[in-house]
Amino acid sequence: MQNSLLAYATPVFFLLIFAEAWWARRRQLQLFDFSDSLTSIGCGIFTVTLELFAKTLLLGIFVLVQQRYGLWQWSVDSWVTWLVFFLLLDFVYYWAHRWSHEINFLWGGHVPHHQSEQYNLTTALRQGAWQDISHWPLFLLLALLGCPASVFIILLTVSKLYQFWIHTRLIGKLPWIEGILNTPSAHRVHHGINDAYIDRNHGGTLMIWDRLFGTYVEEDEPVVFGVRKAFHARNPVTAHVDWMLTLWRDARLSGRWQDLVTIWFRRTGWRPARAAELDRREKFSLQRFQTFIPQLSSQQKRAGLLWFLLAIVANSVMLLGFGKIGWGFQAALALLVTLALWRMARVFAPSITG
Repeated sequence: MQNSLLAYATPVFFLLIFAEAWWARRRQLQLFDFSDSLTSIGCGIFTVTLELFAKTLLLGIFVLVQQRYGLWQWSVDSWVTWLVFFLLLDFVYYWAHRWSHEINFLWGGHVPHHQSEQYNLTTALRQGAWQDISHWPLFLLLALLGCPASVFIILLTVSKLYQFWIHTRLIGKLPWIEGILNTPSAHRVHHGINDAYIDRNHGGTLMIWDRLFGTYVEEDEPVVFGVRKAFHARNPVTAHVDWMLTLWRDARLSGRWQDLVTIWFRRTGWRPARAAELDRREKFSLQRFQTFIPQLSSQQKRAGLLWFLLAIVANSVMLLGFGKIGWGFQAALALLVTLALWRMARVFAPSITG
């Protein structure tokens, strides 16, 4: 069901993205970069492609835990069930999201979503392939409480769909709901690399958890978007492993087996002393920060777009054919998606110099 919803929602997403781009252009606002937008959407395509396999297993585990070990039975037809688990899921999402900013290996699954130095509706689709997979142990707490699997998957999907519209700079503050619901203003703060905005506003649908646990901040100074360890490659595949490879390199440079084990669970950004000495990184400075926009020829844009469209077609066949076509064919389509996105990145690569 989730796969079908995503497949049918995709045209709506693109329609809204085109509408945002049109309105931004009409207002003479530079909110989009061609290669960045295709990379952001490509990250989403790659994520959905991998999750099609992973979530089949993970949902099976959720059902098993709920049916065998669930503490209570809840009626799918009761509004109480939906309200209770809406609140609980949003609460669990807050902590999963917060820890994804605070713990190294969890940040590795979430960082693709923050790598873009633009902020528009394509950013909403820039998801990390390992994010929900790494969050699944926390989601199983809902299964232990007896949450029906159908309720869980619908609420999780609705939460993700809700968060699409908040990725825009065209909507200002909404005073009547700021601090209560997640809004474009609140989420712009979350994507900021300004000192005042780091690790703030982690809520999914509600902002009440951030207010309760001291992570809520209102948008004040202009937001600078991106990540402090910049990722300028327009590659939706390598975007998902960039931070993990960084951790692995630091672990090896440390020369201590303890660091090889613990670095993954340390605070995000922590580095072993020897790794920091052998591989020095320039300290981040907001004053020196410049948004990276590569110069592409018309030929590069056309070629990149063709590979991008091939990835979309193959991914759509996967989603709509789920349960109807064999796993072997699904795997072949997944490989085609990956190769198409990789080729798109190679087309853009000559212009990636930052």
